[in-house]
Amino acid sequence: MLKRLRIKNFALIDELEVKFGPGLNVLTGVTGAGKSIIVSAIEIAAGNRGSDEIVRTGKDSALVEAEFDIGNAVPSFKNELGDFRPKNNLITFKREYKKAGGGKAYIGRKRVNLSDLKKISTNLISILGQHSHQKLLDPSTHINYLDNFANLNEDLSCLRKLYNEATNLKDRLSYTLRNMLEIKDKIDLLKFQISEIEKANLIENEEESLKSEKKLLENSRVIKESGETAISILLESEDSVIERVGETEKILRASLAGHEKAGDITGMISAASDSINQAVIKIRSFIDGIEDDPERLEEVNSRLYEIFRLKKKYGTDVSGLLDYLEKSKRELNDLRIRSDDPETIRGEFDEKLAGLNKLAQGISGKRRAAKAKLEKSVAENLARMGMQKTRFVIDITRRKDDDGIYKADGENLAGDSIGFDVVEFLFCANPGEGLKPLARIASGGEISRVMLAMKNAFMDKSIGGCEIFDEIDVGISGEAAARVADQLKQLSGNHQVICITHLHQIASAADCHFKVFKKKLRGRFVTMIEELKSEDRVREIASLLSGKSITKKALEGAREILNNSGR
Repeated sequence: MLKRLRIKNFALIDELEVKFGPGLNVLTGVTGAGKSIIVSAIEIAAGNRGSDEIVRTGKDSALVEAEFDIGNAVPSFKNELGDFRPKNNLITFKREYKKAGGGKAYIGRKRVNLSDLKKISTNLISILGQHSHQKLLDPSTHINYLDNFANLNEDLSCLRKLYNEATNLKDRLSYTLRNMLEIKDKIDLLKFQISEIEKANLIENEEESLKSEKKLLENSRVIKESGETAISILLESEDSVIERVGETEKILRASLAGHEKAGDITGMISAASDSINQAVIKIRSFIDGIEDDPERLEEVNSRLYEIFRLKKKYGTDVSGLLDYLEKSKRELNDLRIRSDDPETIRGEFDEKLAGLNKLAQGISGKRRAAKAKLEKSVAENLARMGMQKTRFVIDITRRKDDDGIYKADGENLAGDSIGFDVVEFLFCANPGEGLKPLARIASGGEISRVMLAMKNAFMDKSIGGCEIFDEIDVGISGEAAARVADQLKQLSGNHQVICITHLHQIASAADCHFKVFKKKLRGRFVTMIEELKSEDRVREIASLLSGKSITKKALEGAREILNNSGR
C-alpha cells in the first residue's frame, strides 16, 4: 500500500507530506483545490513521464517521493525486485525533475530508468481517472483482462515463446525459398546503409534542437537588443513601467485608504509589479545565455545538412532512420544465418507449429471456462450498485485467415502471440435493448460502475495493491452513489483504495478522510492537504451535502451519516 507521499515544488504544491492508511482513503475539496494534482504527482512517482511544466513557477526543480509498504504483496513480486530489496518491507520511489537538466528516477537510493520504475510500480499501484476508462473501452485490451482472471500468465509466456520461434522459422523458410540467389546483394546493400546511418550518430529530437539553436545564433544580436530594450522599458528607464506601476499603487493606497476593496485592488497592482520583476529576470537570464558564435553556427548548419541529406535519401525522418537502422541490423543478422537447407527449416517449423497449436487450443479452452465466472462476478457487482437488470457478456470469437499460423477444426485462423481468440466485452444497460460493445456505452456513470465491478471481480488477483480512483463517481448520485461506496468499501478489504470524490456517500465510508484546499502562502496560493477528524470531518461531509453555505440541518445530517456508517 502507499504509506507516505511527499511532494515539493510540484505545480500548485509548495511542499506537503501525507500519510495514507489501509482501507478506504478519501480526498475531498472544492473544484480547483488541487486534488487531481496530487494524483498526477503519484503518477510521476510511479514512472509516468514529466516535463518542466510540472515544476512550480519560480523554482528550479520538483520532487515527488512515494513510500510503499509491500508486506502484503505476493511472493512472486518480491522475488522480481532483484537488487531493489526493501528494508522492513518498505520501498521508496523518488522522482526529481529539474527545469534545466530533465528528470531522475530512484528506487530507494539506486538510480533507475523509467521503464524499470514503471515495471515495478505496476505491481503496486493502479490509477483510474476520469479518462482512464478509455483503456477498458478499447476492445484490444479485453483479452488481457480475461487472461488475468483465468491465471494464464505462465501458459501465455510459453505461447509467446513458441509463437515467436514458429513465426521466425516461417519467415526464414519463406525468405530462403524466395530469395536464395539475392541474399548476397542484399547483405552488401544493408552493410553499406547500416554503416552510413551509424556514422551519422543520429539522435532523436536533435534536428528540432539544432533548428532552434540555429535560429538563436542567426538572430542573437537582434534578440539581445530586443531583450535589453524590453528590460529598459520595464525596469531601467526613468519612466519605466515598474516605476509607473509603483506610483499608481501609492496613489491608490492613499486615495482608497479605508475602503473595503482597497486591499484587493492594491494587491493586484502589487502582484503585477512582482510579475514584471519576474519577467525581467527571465528576459535577463535568457539573453545572457545567447552567444554570437559564427563557428558554432557553421557546425549547426553542417549537421543539419547531413541530417537533411539522409532524410531525403531514405525518405523518412530521424525517428524513421533510427527504426530503419535497427530493422536493417536485424535483417542483416537474419540474412547471414539463412543459408540453411530449406527442408531442414521446414521440419523445425512443422514441429514447432504442432506444439504451438496444441498450447493455443488449451489456452482457448481455459478462457472459455473462465468466461462464465467473470461474467457472473461482474454482473453480481453491478447488481450491488443498483444495476440489477444490466447484462455483461464476454464474446469470444475466431477469425478465419487462409495465411494464419494457427489451425483449429481444419481451418487456418488469424492470431498473434497470445493465441487466436478475439475477446470483446458486450453490455446492455436496459432490458429490451440488445447487447452492444462496451465502447458504445453513453453514460459516464455506467462506465465508472463497470470499471469498479471489474476491479472487484479481480480483487483476489492482486491482494495488497493500491487502487486510486480520480473522480470516477462522475455522473452518479443518490442510491447509485451509495452502492458505489459499498463496492469501494468492499474493494478496500483486500486493497488500499484512494478515491477523489465529491459525493458524501463515498466520503462518509472512508477509513481515512483528507481535505485538499488552497491556502495563501507568501503571497501565492498553494495546495494543502490535511486529515480530517471528528468535527472537522462532520463539517466537510456537511459541505458536500449543502454546498458552500453549511447549515445546521446539513451538520445534523452529516453527523447522522457518519454515525450510520460507523465513522
